[in-house]
Amino acid sequence: MADESKFTGDQSAGDQSAGDQSAGESTDESSSGQSPVAERAADARSADFALICSQRAEVGPLLKHIDRQRKYVDDGFVFRGGFLDQTLRVVVVEAGFDFSGHQKAAQTVMNEHRPTWVISTGFSVGLTDAVKTSDVCLANQISDIHGDDLELSLPLEGGKRVHCGKHMMADRSLLSSSERQRLSESSGADAADMVSLAVAAVCHPQSAGQAATNFLSIRCGLNGQDSAVDEWLLNAAFCKPADVSQPLMMKWLAKLKPDPVRRECLKRLEEISINTNRYVLQVVRKLGEKLAGDRW
Repeated sequence: MADESKFTGDQSAGDQSAGDQSAGESTDESSSGQSPVAERAADARSADFALICSQRAEVGPLLKHIDRQRKYVDDGFVFRGGFLDQTLRVVVVEAGFDFSGHQKAAQTVMNEHRPTWVISTGFSVGLTDAVKTSDVCLANQISDIHGDDLELSLPLEGGKRVHCGKHMMADRSLLSSSERQRLSESSGADAADMVSLAVAAVCHPQSAGQAATNFLSIRCGLNGQDSAVDEWLLNAAFCKPADVSQPLMMKWLAKLKPDPVRRECLKRLEEISINTNRYVLQVVRKLGEKLAGDRW
């Protein structure tokens, strides 16, 4: 599926695919059973970190730090691969807004890019007054409305504007202030979102003999009591654009002229996400130092 040739479109000038074979290059098999060309292509597809989000507005500030970006689209998911600080290989996946999409995207990125760490990042709604808009929310447990809990190993600590605690999985009802109040009272959770549990479940398979993959849920909080967090902003954060149930020509016009309200909301969301993006970069760099030490 995700061969090296798919990473095209955002590549820096002069950067060549590691899988390209130069003239006269030997194709003798190595001790692993693969040719040197195949080994380099497979290695070029691998990632140290995979970040899975719903839309670009959640990771826009972070993407500015990723060099030598390449992009491909597979099964409706947008994959961007590149380097952080010249050495850390990072792949960022835009997986859409539904649970099943994030589940499938997580499985795809693990199969194709074999990341050491998988991070679910994006927006969440705060369920306590302590979570302010743009605060960082770290999950040490994710629960669903049926009472099923997934405990997470969290090598990070809370701090100023960084909240460490239980997260809830919810559906679109989290857009309702009354539903958020109910969730807050019944769950004792810090925050809620609709997709992080999907990624966590893939990284923590229940089948015997399947190894877990290092996983973090790092979300950007939105406080529903904040006057700047209105209905339009919440819809832009958690829902895909409304489907245009019109003839094909109308759909094309909608693409050519996006909804100006949603466009403005996405701009505001990207500004709100700056603090969390900065935190994610710090975490990736810190964990990357450990990875480098382990390799040596």
